[in-house]
Amino acid sequence: MSASVPDSGPGVAADRPGGATAATGGRAWLAGLPDELTAQRRLMAGLLDYCEATPSVVSLLVGCSLGRGAADALSDIDAALGVGTDPGDAGAAAVEAVEAGVVAALPSLGTLVDVLRHRYGPADRFIRRVFAQFDDRSQLDLTVMADAEIRRGDSANPDFVLLYGKASQPGIPAPAETHRADEPDAAYAVTGEQIREWAFLGWCALIDADKYLRRGSLWEAHNRLHHARDRIWALWAAATGALYPWHGLSQVLDHDPGDLPPGITATVAGLDGPDLRRAAAASATLLTHVSAAAASRCPVELPTAMDRYVTRVLAAP
Repeated sequence: MSASVPDSGPGVAADRPGGATAATGGRAWLAGLPDELTAQRRLMAGLLDYCEATPSVVSLLVGCSLGRGAADALSDIDAALGVGTDPGDAGAAAVEAVEAGVVAALPSLGTLVDVLRHRYGPADRFIRRVFAQFDDRSQLDLTVMADAEIRRGDSANPDFVLLYGKASQPGIPAPAETHRADEPDAAYAVTGEQIREWAFLGWCALIDADKYLRRGSLWEAHNRLHHARDRIWALWAAATGALYPWHGLSQVLDHDPGDLPPGITATVAGLDGPDLRRAAAASATLLTHVSAAAASRCPVELPTAMDRYVTRVLAAP
């Protein structure tokens, strides 16, 4: 649910097609979506209706694959709804009231299978998540929060499109700030420190895989191998300049589905001890490569001591 992750926060790419400061602009953007996104268009139009009818709603933004123009018929709707209230627990009642209103409106948008509602994100922010599954396979993944909690400007998520935004009200931030596509996206800029951390965590996962293999715990070894592969995907995303590298695999595929980490298929194994050890060794080789590739883009001192140690341990009988 990358679109509504609160530690990054949604924002507005005002220069994207469809970036809008009123519901009319949002509806024009929806009308321009391809025919295969009919279900998503229906759900978002229903949300726009709710926003227009609810005075306390200040903004509605949609992002991730829909915002990037990379969605297909199976894509979910990752969205954020801003409420004109105080941030944190002070605005909790207003946020919960809007959440309840959204949930009450969902059955009118399609045949609803079920809904998950829960508090989401760090304790110092009051964010409610509504996940709705419809029987035509469409999904809505919506976060509801005080509009002031939605990050904008240089800290914004540049693939979010503003579908609905009210004019500035007393005490309520304006729903958009200009964000140029050629400006650096500060909130999403990868740092050398992050590259080192991802590489280090990859080596930790591989040394754990070795430990579990020596214990004969194949499921645990398989799980840790998967975690190491997650770090490989993130590092490769960073190395190739993908937009949100910490999302790993999805961003590699969005960026260029033909440009995969070399030898990535060798990192896959079944529940077989020798096969898992082979895949762990292949993962170590690849982790070294993608770490260096990412560091060439974001210079940092890589954890070479861990690299040497884990590689040696994995090669030992």
